[in-house]
Amino acid sequence: MTKDMACFCGSMRRHKKCHPEISTDSLAAKMLSLDSEADTIINSHYSKHNVRPACRKGCSECCSTVFSVSIVEFFLICREMMKFDLKRIALIKQRVLQGISYLNSEHPALLNYFRSDHSDLDYKNMSLKTYELSKGVYIDCPFLAELPNRVRICSIYNVRPLICRISGTSYYTEIEHMYICSHIGANKTIMDCGPSTVDIWSSFIKDILTINHNDTCYRGSVYPLIYWLYLASNDLENLENYLGGERYNKYFQMPYNEAKEKILLRNILS
Repeated sequence: MTKDMACFCGSMRRHKKCHPEISTDSLAAKMLSLDSEADTIINSHYSKHNVRPACRKGCSECCSTVFSVSIVEFFLICREMMKFDLKRIALIKQRVLQGISYLNSEHPALLNYFRSDHSDLDYKNMSLKTYELSKGVYIDCPFLAELPNRVRICSIYNVRPLICRISGTSYYTEIEHMYICSHIGANKTIMDCGPSTVDIWSSFIKDILTINHNDTCYRGSVYPLIYWLYLASNDLENLENYLGGERYNKYFQMPYNEAKEKILLRNILS
């Protein structure tokens, strides 16, 4: 792909006018491409069937539950946050610290789980463990904004994680007993009326989160957004420096297969 071709993010703009600072075969580009594919499948399905998903503007129920995202998605959000002023950054940081304090006092087992070594678990098993430990935990996403009419919306909607795009709108996983929200119920409800993004989710696991090496599958770290933000809390006021150097090269420039080796196999290949 050259910079004169359409951008990988699905905007239909030329790459050099849309995301010129992100290499077309990088991890970040792959993630944005998956996001675009999911959006296309979901929007096309509901447009053709002339129905609306239960997940729609103004509903923020799943924005107060605990779910995990990849580090690539977090860095893409950090890139978006570089547009925020310091006052807005300070508010997000305040929400993060309050949320972590709440978890520490009310749900220490969940917070300790994030702090522990869970590298031996695959993504499905870690998601199940997080789901079990987070039952009854309601903590607003730091990026949830409230409008004057009390409607709450996502303030980073264009770069929201893949899980936020497909939960409540499409069938994407075999874990049917994990309830998405009270409006929908189990995944079987989505299977009956919504599109399938199973292939998108499988590609996310394969291309973004894991790598096979010597017959062993290695997985990258996945945490809730609030915990990623907590880990980076000392750098939120200087995100340009935080995302620069080696991080920028690995996630935004390097071919994603090479980047995955350096990231996921760093302790093995060093």
